[in-house]
Amino acid sequence: MTKELKEHIMVGEAINEWQGYYLTEVRNLSGNAIRSYRNGLGLFLDYLESVKGIRRETLVGDCFRVDTIENWLAWMKEAKGCSPSTCNLRLAALRSFIAFLSRKNVAFIKYGCSITSVKRIRPVKKLPEVISRETIKALFASIDTGSITGKRDFALFNVMYSTATRVDEVLSLKIADIALGSKSPCIRVTGKGSKRRCIYLLKSVAKIIGHYISVFHGKAPVPSDFLFFPINGRRNTKLCQEAVSKRLKLYASKSPMVSDKFHCHSLRHARATHWLEDGVNIVQIQRLLGHESIETTMKYVGISKEQMIKALAIMDDATTKNIEKHYKTSKVKKSLAAAFGLK
Repeated sequence: MTKELKEHIMVGEAINEWQGYYLTEVRNLSGNAIRSYRNGLGLFLDYLESVKGIRRETLVGDCFRVDTIENWLAWMKEAKGCSPSTCNLRLAALRSFIAFLSRKNVAFIKYGCSITSVKRIRPVKKLPEVISRETIKALFASIDTGSITGKRDFALFNVMYSTATRVDEVLSLKIADIALGSKSPCIRVTGKGSKRRCIYLLKSVAKIIGHYISVFHGKAPVPSDFLFFPINGRRNTKLCQEAVSKRLKLYASKSPMVSDKFHCHSLRHARATHWLEDGVNIVQIQRLLGHESIETTMKYVGISKEQMIKALAIMDDATTKNIEKHYKTSKVKKSLAAAFGLK
């Protein structure tokens, strides 16, 4: 067996193990994160195949040289029109795989060491687009609650906005995750890295959810059923993100106040911004959003480091415990690509 053939076999086995076991069991990444990582490696393999002429049987360690990776980054930006942030996400995926490959076999250690010298593309800094409360009101006003689909969408988008949850977090909610019977109604969501957090609901939103459940789930809701499901599907079928995005785009197109660039994540960003406007502390917003780093939250709502330091200075334990009682959180992540199942 030649050296090239041995390397090809080891690389192929590593790709399968990385995407099939490492990302899910070891890293415990969310479904979205796994798809992003797989897409990143898949795009690198697309580049090797279309630009470098690499075939499955010629995929060896030398394909992961620094100059090849740097040329790939340039190709993504120029030929594919990827933004700097997208390029950096794809690079992070490739870093993860090469690090995994080098840990599996010492023959690839040099590639694991050399990729650390590949610099991320510096993104152009821009302030987040401010979405006004009037825009959110206009969006909800465009939903026809006289139709069965409109009733569901009105409840769905109200939950997404009022709790600032990620779209997959909301679509993954089951009846068992909803607690409306107490004085402090809440939902329990599963975020990145399978981390659970509790988000308390405004009474108005709890009322909307309660009415929705009575209409769509009846008097005896099944705990294991999804809260939101396809109108023509079963309650144990999860609503897909693509369908939700299309519905939101439809409602956005009906209102001149809503930008045509409005998407599901806009609801989350809008709510975070409105919390900040209402005086909610940046640390509390971080916890509500489920961010691991406060720097992520700072970028998210567009505040400076000086503003963050000031916020930390005025925050004490009592503030943390009592701020906005409705929003307390509990303490309680076949092309070449197709040949490896990456497409």
